[in-house]
Amino acid sequence: MDKIKGFLKGLRDAVAFSFSWLTICVIIVSLLSGNKIVTVSFLTKLFLLCLWGSISFTLCFRNQRFAKKGFMFSLTAFYILFIPVEIVMFYLMGIFSQAGSPGLWMMFGGIVVIMYLVSAIIDKVIMRRRSELYTEKLTAYNKLKD
Repeated sequence: MDKIKGFLKGLRDAVAFSFSWLTICVIIVSLLSGNKIVTVSFLTKLFLLCLWGSISFTLCFRNQRFAKKGFMFSLTAFYILFIPVEIVMFYLMGIFSQAGSPGLWMMFGGIVVIMYLVSAIIDKVIMRRRSELYTEKLTAYNKLKD
């Protein structure tokens, strides 16, 4: 029961955070583009996208089974769960229209790949630093022990 409560609390927090920030970004972009209206329908779709993203994130990054397999496994699982739904929601929200232009798909694909690579590089840098710190502490401990 505690695991379910923890999952739901994490999900609530993730939805609140992502929906709030994404709503703020949508309002700013709308105002800058001269569109003074954000429809309830659009916000509902935005909320559903945030809900699915939060569920996917919580399952992939806050789950012990996924954590044991490593960050790259969790990241890949998240992308597999989230990106197809994101594409469908972009169509439903009118961000993508019809088949889309090759340039639009290249831009979307480029953003996805770049974000994946940046996440992988950050993970490798952090893990390298953690392993160096662990080695330093282990060496210091072994010197004290001898």
